[in-house]
Amino acid sequence: MCGLFGLVRSTRATHPQAASGVFVTLGRLAEQRGRDAAGFALASQQLPLPPTVVKATRPFGSLWHSPLHTPMLHQARIALGHTRHASQGAPDRLANAHPLQAGALVGTVNGDIDQAGLRRRLPPGLPTPQGETDSEILLLALDRVRGDLGAICQVLTTVRGVTALAWIDRTRPGLVFLARGALCPLALTRDAHGHLYWGSSPTWFHHLDERSGGRQGFKVERVTEGTLLAITTDSAVPTVIAERSFLPTARAGDPERRSIWAGLDPGEVAVFQAEARHLTAHPDHAGGGR
Repeated sequence: MCGLFGLVRSTRATHPQAASGVFVTLGRLAEQRGRDAAGFALASQQLPLPPTVVKATRPFGSLWHSPLHTPMLHQARIALGHTRHASQGAPDRLANAHPLQAGALVGTVNGDIDQAGLRRRLPPGLPTPQGETDSEILLLALDRVRGDLGAICQVLTTVRGVTALAWIDRTRPGLVFLARGALCPLALTRDAHGHLYWGSSPTWFHHLDERSGGRQGFKVERVTEGTLLAITTDSAVPTVIAERSFLPTARAGDPERRSIWAGLDPGEVAVFQAEARHLTAHPDHAGGGR
């Protein structure tokens, strides 16, 4: 499974270095969930301007070039990050690496979904994807409904498989969207300065807090299965301004996939599993991949 991580800055902090350092460390920790490709998207408050997207078909640690990328990160209000474990689509093809651009959306996706089934369940007319992954199909479907939260939930309800994702929409400046479907873990936290972060593993934030002697002040929350969050960047402190629920569906056999829990400690895996609230599809639903 792939790794998600990201940052929405608080404007109350006077120095960008600490939040930037957390983002980069999350990228290195996220290699536990994928080393086939990595990338990040950096956006200012003025989202109609195209975000800066940097990606490569190599691990995050070799992609990240501090002298070049750190000043760019310091200037960004929003940062989306991804590490890829390829299960569909050529791992050496850049079009399959994230962040993916789909119409007005720029997004990162973790999971494995039924791509063909999703196409069948959606109205016809999706644009031709640039790559070969189910992630792009999902983002293209979400681009068609844009910021309508109810319609977004309807798309996510049609998904069969495991997924979590984060995206921005150039037509909806000032918002970041996070969603967790079936199984794929997702955690949300703030630090003492009000910066908001997300990641595929709560363990990463616990590790960072231990390294800082608790100075980060992280308060980590698990995102519940079947949750869509809209986060505003229009206020000084990024804030969840809307939360919607949908009923996600996994396929038979998905819960047994150990790769879903890469990077989590056993106790956290047990808690996520105990909180599961997804349906299970008929076994003849075909698989997809990253």
